[in-house]
Amino acid sequence: MPADRFQMPPPRGSLCPGVPDGHGGKDRLEGHMLRGCVIWAFVAVMIAVLATLAILDLSNDPEPRASSVPLPHRPADNPCPSEPDDKPRRSKYTNQADPYEGPAPHPVKVVNKTGFSRPNAPRRALPDGWEATNNTLDTQLIVCEYLVSTGAVVDACEYIGNSFVPLVSATWTYRVLAARTTQQVTQFTLKGTDTCPFDITYLEGDYPSETPQSVRTEDLKKALLPLVAP
Repeated sequence: MPADRFQMPPPRGSLCPGVPDGHGGKDRLEGHMLRGCVIWAFVAVMIAVLATLAILDLSNDPEPRASSVPLPHRPADNPCPSEPDDKPRRSKYTNQADPYEGPAPHPVKVVNKTGFSRPNAPRRALPDGWEATNNTLDTQLIVCEYLVSTGAVVDACEYIGNSFVPLVSATWTYRVLAARTTQQVTQFTLKGTDTCPFDITYLEGDYPSETPQSVRTEDLKKALLPLVAP
């Protein structure tokens, strides 16, 4: 093979193409190739610089950036605060329930706030048409019931297994709120005068040391009558 026809292949991995096969225009092609090599080298340098800046930016960020998108808020089941003197909460009834107005009766929902560590909430049945259904729109008044104090033992309640729980005197506070607006309509206090409850629920391993006297249904009805069915 003649020496002037023999060509070495370009180096593997080179950014520049090999020397042409000798059919003329060698100087012109070499100029084009040189400019191409310069452009490719400039692009490679810029990519390396940008990658380095990105790494430095991540390393200088002390902690992950929190998303600015707010998480969805689930409204409370009722407006009754944990304590009788606290501010009522916005709830699923706020701006959704029927307004406290129009003809009686005004449907009411009683919410007992004694807490899980207390014996079970009093079970009572208000007159027909007084109690609101589970439909949020039907509720006009929310009655928040709080056990505020207990006193002396008035009886001993006997349950299955020869178990006895002291029945103690108790005082209850009631806050009546407009379901739609959480505005307080009134507040009153009643003495518990009921007898031993039919049963008592409690947390496992936390047997109750006493149970408070509940407010009789007739006493609560009398207090709510001017509000629910005047």
